[in-house]
Amino acid sequence: MKEIEELLQKYNHFKHEQLRSIQQLPDATVVTLGVLDDEGEDVNSVDITFKGVSASRILDNSVLSFMDMGFGITLIKEKDLYGFALGSGSTMLHVHNAPLYIVASQISIEEK
Repeated sequence: MKEIEELLQKYNHFKHEQLRSIQQLPDATVVTLGVLDDEGEDVNSVDITFKGVSASRILDNSVLSFMDMGFGITLIKEKDLYGFALGSGSTMLHVHNAPLYIVASQISIEEK
């Protein structure tokens, strides 16, 4: 959980950043977030891999660039499950009510 908190603080919950892609693999779902500089150029990207997905609402990659990232993302752990969602929230209730969400038993984070 400490790794998640540090990531969210480092990138300010990904507010005003870019949700690049969501790959649905047979055993995992990978979300790629882009971190931009003041001119809109890529600085970094972060892959969050979710395994053991128990619930999700995934949108087509063609609409991800239109999603409002003004409130960033939510990434929480509650009752041994990880919740990822668009917008600012602190509970699994927020996750399940978001326009895009993933609930999984395991996550891994890779900064590129």
